[in-house]
Amino acid sequence: MVVLCASSAQAQEVGSAVCASCHPAVAKRYTATPMAQSSGAVRAIRSTIPDALFTDPSTQAKIQLKRASDGTLGVSFEREAPPLSATRSLSWFIGSGRIGRSFAFQQQGFLYQSPVSWYAEDQTWRASPGFQRRTSVDLTRAVEPACLLCHSSRLQAVNGIQNQYDAKAPFLEGGVACERCHGPGQLHVTKMKAAGARPSADKAIINPVRLQPAQRDRVCAQCHLTGAVRIARAATKGRGSYTPGDDLSRTVAVFVWDGAKEAGLTVTSHFETLALSRCKQATGDRLWCGTCHDPHGTPVDVRARCVSCHETASKCTVSLSVRRTRNGDKCQDCHMPKSAVKDAEHAVYTDHSIPRNAATLSKETPGSALRELVPFWRATTADSRDLALAYATAALTEPSMRRRAFELLRTAEARDPSDLAIAAQLAQFHDRLGQPAEAMKLYERVVAAGTPNTAALINLGTLYAQSGRPGDAIVLWQSALVRNPASTQARINMAVAQIRQGDRQAGIASLRAALSWDPDSPVVAKLLSDSH
Repeated sequence: MVVLCASSAQAQEVGSAVCASCHPAVAKRYTATPMAQSSGAVRAIRSTIPDALFTDPSTQAKIQLKRASDGTLGVSFEREAPPLSATRSLSWFIGSGRIGRSFAFQQQGFLYQSPVSWYAEDQTWRASPGFQRRTSVDLTRAVEPACLLCHSSRLQAVNGIQNQYDAKAPFLEGGVACERCHGPGQLHVTKMKAAGARPSADKAIINPVRLQPAQRDRVCAQCHLTGAVRIARAATKGRGSYTPGDDLSRTVAVFVWDGAKEAGLTVTSHFETLALSRCKQATGDRLWCGTCHDPHGTPVDVRARCVSCHETASKCTVSLSVRRTRNGDKCQDCHMPKSAVKDAEHAVYTDHSIPRNAATLSKETPGSALRELVPFWRATTADSRDLALAYATAALTEPSMRRRAFELLRTAEARDPSDLAIAAQLAQFHDRLGQPAEAMKLYERVVAAGTPNTAALINLGTLYAQSGRPGDAIVLWQSALVRNPASTQARINMAVAQIRQGDRQAGIASLRAALSWDPDSPVVAKLLSDSH
């Protein structure tokens, strides 16, 4: 039986259609917003995404996208040398289309990201973010629940599996649904159906505007604040367990680099950079996301909001006539310019640091200039466990952080050996340092708990194989493939072990299976060629 994961809050959700039955006007207006259109079925955007035929410069694959009769997008990848011929059916999109759209395809109920995306700026297809410099076509990037959480609603993910969802759809609602910001609606609907109910008196549903400023702002921060590192707190299930009105800092710990204003913009920098702006620091709780954005889609006169604090624009260095000619005298066009982001090529986002002029725009600095990770919410104390995980994550791209991450992880593990997130990270460090015995003990603890950690299964299997236990290793790799059958590394490891055990046919079968999921893997192709 397929068990779908759902938090207690999600189990009490009723869906946006129920909300619209009592709030038709605001619901209709909201459906036209980018948030409401941030994901869905590809067949729903039939007229907005064109067919295409182009050659990807990195992989040299000829890529053709063509609308299928069922409304999905068929994508094919062809190349003469090295030979490649693969097709996928793109059923789901992620992204509102204002900046662009990425796509996902399902295989046996498992969801994977398309290596090509649609970019609105120049109306073209190109490599998806993170795929730009790959020399082979990657069709194995798993779309996990954490990736979908801020783009879709009411996920239908299978418990204990990395990226498997209900066969009919990965989510019940595309886009950000009403209950993402207003909380579960079941109790509210029940109360409103009762005789003599007064909607304004019902506290079972959340109106973010009426919350205390910290809780109000964190409704937006749940998706618009990532920081340098975002860590699920030990006592929660991560951001998926957050309910509007709660204290988000109890659910996730967000860390930023000390001096983060100089670290460059990212796709989800809005909340962070606004907090660093002179405007926010001067006005405090009066300035928040809702000052310039109506989430339900009502147009906002941003200039009027600016002038409400800056009563006169006489000090502006640009004359009124020039401002009117240039941009209709819109303050935000000069002081909130569109800037490139460092984590998504070919994309620009609004700079919410509100610089006084273009010369003060934040510049990306080298990793060596980044000093300390500190909590974004400065009033909170950095938990040593969360800080250890934060530095471990940062160490993936900042080698200078590895020693500190290792020491913090060791201390955290000694304090709480039952913390599986700490154990898994520390195991990887021991593994990289050539300490297999220490790594093995930690990985065994993680695997024994039955967590959907495919990396732990694969790595522990590798350690078993290296220590003369190929049979046990194969069992672990098979378990990893149950959680994500497109794991090329697990299939390669298993094939090599099978061939070394004398079962050449089983090894060849594993390699062929790997090639069916990852048809452009040069390692698999070479192993398969060598095995014949």
